[in-house]
Formats: sequence, structure tokens, C-alpha cells
Amino acid sequence: MDGQTIQIFDSEKKLSFTYEDLLQFHGNEMPGGVALVFKLMHWIFQDVAGEIPERTSCSFYSGLGKNGRGIIDGAECVMQVSKSNKLYQDPEYCLPVKAPDAPGGGKYYFELGFNGKLFGIGVREGVIPEEFYSFSKYIHSKKNNGQAVTAEEKEKLQLLRESLARTIMNSRAEDLFEAERLR
Repeated sequence: MDGQTIQIFDSEKKLSFTYEDLLQFHGNEMPGGVALVFKLMHWIFQDVAGEIPERTSCSFYSGLGKNGRGIIDGAECVMQVSKSNKLYQDPEYCLPVKAPDAPGGGKYYFELGFNGKLFGIGVREGVIPEEFYSFSKYIHSKKNNGQAVTAEEKEKLQLLRESLARTIMNSRAEDLFEAERLR
């Protein structure tokens, strides 16, 4: 979308990933989550830490738990954290953290570790639009109660996800996230 790439070393080979690469890996169901994790990794790696991580040193924590498949898939595409057993998804861990609640449970809080560093990253209040949050929460509630989601509801949810992705990709990372170096 904006020509940005994430770079990472896999042994001595430098790999580059675009947002489109992550979206293709994920399958396009949750483009907002893919956009969120793309911007998060690009910002922390390039702008905050100013270095290219070694893939084997990476770890990722998602405060969304098992929800947020786009975020998890995007992190996996670049860092292979699931494959290397360095993906953590316990929503209870981040309960005391100040970060917006997610519609499916948990919080919009992440921890990104690499090259001996660890950063805690929260999504800023107001980044996730109220319409997206409310409708996603409604869909989660229906699914949790065993109710079918209609074709119209699926279409609306996808449109909201795509709108969220565009907004995120067209925003500055500093306006999306708050980060703290934990180690």
C-alpha cells in the first residue's frame, strides 16, 4: 500500500516483506489485523530500535489471545514465532496493562522481542473505530451463542475490516501505538 517493507535476517540472508506479502500469507480475511501487525513490526524494528532483527531471536505476545488471526498470521509470516514456539497468547497476562479492550476479548496489547530487546506496545485509544468494535463484538456474541452469521453481516464485517486496514496503512505508526522498552 505505501511501499514500506519489513526486513529481517534469516541466518545471514536478509528477507523483505511488504504488507501485501503478509496479506497473501494470511488469506485476506482480517486485513485490519495484518495492517496493524505490519505497522507495529515496521515501526519497532526500523524506527524505534533502528536495527534488523535475527528471525531466531524473535518472540511475539498477543493480548488478543486466540482472536486476531490476521495479527498472528502476519507475525508468523515475518518472524516464524509459532513455528519456533515463541508465540504467546494469554489474554489474562495483559489485564493490568492500559490498552483498549478488543471486541473478542483480551486487549490491543502486544510484546515484541528480538535481538535481546523486548518492547511492550499498546494500540492508542481511538485507533479502533467504534463501529468496527461494536459490530465485531456483536458478531463474536452471535458466534459464541451458536447463532449463524448472515451473509449480509459477513459482508459488512469484511468492509469494516478493509476500512480499518486502509486507515491503519495510511497512518503514522506513532499515531497508532504507544511503546515502552521492557528490556
